[in-house]
Amino acid sequence: MGNVSTGNQFAGMHHLELAFLDDVAPKYLSLAQPPHGLKIRQWKNRSAVPLINKLHSGLSGLKRQQATVLDHDLVWLEGGNPDGKPVVLLHGFASNKENWLSLVPFLLKQHRLFVLDLPGWGESQFNANVPYGLDDQVARVAAWIQAHVPGRAHVVGNSVGGLVSALLAGRHGDLIQTLCLMNPAGGKGSDHTHFEAGLKEGRNPMIVESLAGAHTLMSLAIHNRAIALALAPVMAQDLINRRHVNRHLFHQMFVNAPNPNGPGMSATTAPTLIMWGKEDRLVHYTGAYTYQAIIPHADVVLFDGVGHLPMVEIPIRTAKALQEFWSV
Repeated sequence: MGNVSTGNQFAGMHHLELAFLDDVAPKYLSLAQPPHGLKIRQWKNRSAVPLINKLHSGLSGLKRQQATVLDHDLVWLEGGNPDGKPVVLLHGFASNKENWLSLVPFLLKQHRLFVLDLPGWGESQFNANVPYGLDDQVARVAAWIQAHVPGRAHVVGNSVGGLVSALLAGRHGDLIQTLCLMNPAGGKGSDHTHFEAGLKEGRNPMIVESLAGAHTLMSLAIHNRAIALALAPVMAQDLINRRHVNRHLFHQMFVNAPNPNGPGMSATTAPTLIMWGKEDRLVHYTGAYTYQAIIPHADVVLFDGVGHLPMVEIPIRTAKALQEFWSV
């Protein structure tokens, strides 16, 4: 696993693919509070997610599935039309599969859904003894799709899940029917958010220490103030409980940067849609055009008045955009 890229080795990856990491990672790693090794190893998952699953499963029909894939026990939700094309939904940092529940009802009738807790997140296993670089995560997701998702899938990834999805499509095109990148992380836009600038000063509101911190994070992720205020107290307990693990996982993305000599997202051949809320306060929407420069055949759809999580804020419009994209 390689260290932070130096910015001059792009034999395999497009030079823009690692521009954000090259710019931010060294400064963040030198200034940010480092992970606490002992607290990471002593961490116990006290998530309320199993209760949430019990409440929604009767309505959505999604069933909880679990299996060992490579070095992790993974958990996902599966359901929908058994004869429909498979759709894989991948969440972002400091999140879990439940982020997609608002969108799910609008996709169930036509598609078979696979909603994964990424390795280390949600109900999926976290292992303090293995690396969590992007290369590692892409390999784990690819192995899971190969083992548990029938046929080529429509893959939709939000935030860091979008970055994982883009790399997955570039490296494992045989698994991908189409690719949708929803406010994906990792693209260095022509402008930046306060969050992105703060990372270069070692500040990271993704690491939540209190209820106030949960409110801050939700207000950055969600433009709709009412939704942000409603979700903050619901999310706070899990975010605070996971703070040491989340700090570790964030560091891991930067310490274990992708191998610049391997295939990257620029190798993607699948039809690609880049979807972005223009009021995103985490990742600046101009990153959409960076991703389009990396994947030139991609289309871009921008939503006015929407933040980092379109599937939470505007699930009906998000589903409509996806259905139109998939029907072409």
